[in-house]
Amino acid sequence: MTPPIYPPPETVPPETTAVVEPTSPIEPTSPIEPTAHLELLAPWQDGAEIPVRQTCDGDDASPALTWVNVPTGTAELAITVVDLDAAGYVHWILFGIDPQRTGLTEDETPVPGYEWTNTAGVEDWTGPCPPPGEQHLYQFTVHALNQQLEVADDAPATEVISLINLIAIDQGSVTGTFVRTG
Repeated sequence: MTPPIYPPPETVPPETTAVVEPTSPIEPTSPIEPTAHLELLAPWQDGAEIPVRQTCDGDDASPALTWVNVPTGTAELAITVVDLDAAGYVHWILFGIDPQRTGLTEDETPVPGYEWTNTAGVEDWTGPCPPPGEQHLYQFTVHALNQQLEVADDAPATEVISLINLIAIDQGSVTGTFVRTG
C-alpha cells in the first residue's frame, strides 16, 4: 500500500529570530601584518633637547642617526633637517644614500652621498643656532625615494625638500629642541 500524499499546509509558519553567539573568536583566513614604516632614531628621545655638541654652541657636528624599515623599491635615501620655528630654515640636505645603509656616524657624509646647499649657503651640516634665549624645534627626517634625486643646480633648499617629499615612498622623523643660553 502506498502512503497517502497530503497537500502542503495553507498557513505560513511564524517568523523567528535566531541569536547566534560565537563560542570562539573568529580567526582571519589570512594573517594580517601591519606595514612597518620607516623610522628614524637619534641620540636623544623624540622631542628632547639636542646635545650641545651638535649645535653652534658646541662642535657643530652632525649627529649620528640610524633608521629601520627601509621599504622595498627604495632607490636612495635622503636626510633633511629643518628648523620648524624659523620659517623652514634648512640646516641639512643629504641625498644619494645607499638604501642598504642603516645609519650614519657622527659628522659623516656617506659615500655615495651628496650634500645640498642649505639655507646658510653651505653644502654641509649647519647645527641648531637659534637667537639666545629662544627654544626652537628641529625636525630630522629620513626619506625613502623611489628614484634618484635630480634637481637644477641653482634650486633653493626648500624646493629640493619639496621634490624629495614628492618622490618619497616613505619617511620617518624625529624632533629635537635647542635653546641657547648665551
